[in-house]
Amino acid sequence: MQYSIYSDLEWTYPDSPFIPLRPVLLETARGGHAAFQLLGETLPSQTALCVSMEWETQEAGNGLTLFTGELLPVGVDENTSATLMTTTDYDSCREFVTRKAPFYVYDAIRPADAVLTGTRLALYLCFQAASDARPGLRCGTLHIHIGNTQLDIPVSCVIRSACIPSLEKARLGMLNFFDYEDLGRQHGADPESNEYWELFRLYVRAQLHMRCTHILLPPGRPVYENGHLAGFDFTAAQRVGRIAAEEGAPYLCGGHIAHWSEWTGEEYFLAWDSSTGVTTQEGYLQLRRYFTAWAGIVRENGWEGRMTQALADEPQQGNARTYRILACIFRRFLPGVPIIDAVETTDLGGGIDIWVPKQDTYEKWQDAFRTLQDAGEEIWFYTCAFPAGRIMNRSMDLPLTVSRLLLWMGVRYHLSGFLHWGFNYYIGSDIWNHACCPHKGALLPAGDAHIIYPGTNGPWISMRYEAQRAGAEEYELFRLLEEVRPGRGKEIISPACTDFRNYTAEPVVVMEARRRLFEELDRF
Repeated sequence: MQYSIYSDLEWTYPDSPFIPLRPVLLETARGGHAAFQLLGETLPSQTALCVSMEWETQEAGNGLTLFTGELLPVGVDENTSATLMTTTDYDSCREFVTRKAPFYVYDAIRPADAVLTGTRLALYLCFQAASDARPGLRCGTLHIHIGNTQLDIPVSCVIRSACIPSLEKARLGMLNFFDYEDLGRQHGADPESNEYWELFRLYVRAQLHMRCTHILLPPGRPVYENGHLAGFDFTAAQRVGRIAAEEGAPYLCGGHIAHWSEWTGEEYFLAWDSSTGVTTQEGYLQLRRYFTAWAGIVRENGWEGRMTQALADEPQQGNARTYRILACIFRRFLPGVPIIDAVETTDLGGGIDIWVPKQDTYEKWQDAFRTLQDAGEEIWFYTCAFPAGRIMNRSMDLPLTVSRLLLWMGVRYHLSGFLHWGFNYYIGSDIWNHACCPHKGALLPAGDAHIIYPGTNGPWISMRYEAQRAGAEEYELFRLLEEVRPGRGKEIISPACTDFRNYTAEPVVVMEARRRLFEELDRF
């Protein structure tokens, strides 16, 4: 059988051509991973598969675990626009997208079992190194049985001396918003059933595997009696928090409790009562009831020191004063719990603890944010559908290198965390063939709403997910290097990216920078 080896930093497609064979030469830090893609010929339906790894010595295999996934194609409806959302005008975006939409790309990764489901041999092969693995070169042969055919592929993997820290010791914070309603809808599971919560546990594991440090909890549900607010039900939030704690999540994040009605409006309104402003007396009384009950839940579960809180998404200049009032009310009832939110202004001092500006918002007001950083404020960054164009995001028609380099930019700008709103927002009826999910009469860039897929027995990861996981691992190593050689990490990163709009699409450039990072760390 004819086959080709592709890097895990380049997109592959159902129509990808066969290319000259490359040797499988991998390297990874301890506690990290290294991977590649393999594309073969067209297959009959339901072809049998068996994959095994034979190392030259028994010791060579120690510390490396192989994961095999089947790559599944996902349909991209439209291209990312040069300005906002998506476009069908390819000429307006051809300079920064990978190919003209519509097209299919191998993004979803199904854990491979004994039978392949695709029409072409398409595999993702990932080696995970144990944190206590012995550094050095490992050599062996990867045996892939497809039907009556066997492929024997030489593989070498260098385990470097540097070690990725555990999540509890991570320097990079990460939060991905979670859609609790769509989890049940896509999997056909009743939110009140044990099946739903077992699925949710798998989603928590997927978030932690991607190095998410914070798990978003659902907000309390209002309870009404005779048309009047009687209290709040935090049953779901407690269950989520307990599952996340059992799975080893370092931090929890309380869900949003207010929202603006108009983007430029001054007032925030209660999430459960869109007619009541947070600055009104009634707003205060309802918030008082909410936060009093929530503080009791936090204490009851022993979440002090592990809890953060999102109050209201994307405060900006026009409602900064209202946001500060909301923060003041919150701090009265839950003192010591850090407030974290995506922000559109630098005028929130004292009202927020973890600032999360969009990537372009940070660069637009970089001097002001750096002043805050120099004063000791914690700054993360986030991405979403806006702005579009040639800017780092994790869309499926941008180079795959971008999903990885996005977190390298966190090192360049000394940002300590990353947030994205769309972990599993499965908007629309068919995300397998229509990855551009509908939103307010438009389409979101492909994959913006989700970086994971609803599999048959739980979540399936994606190539973008794996790229972001790799970027998070490398962030930790760059930070480690910066501690012993300040400025050296930035020098190594520069050939690959200099800001959020200037980056390489070439996998070889990224891998060369990564190799230089490993070499520098080996010296220490």
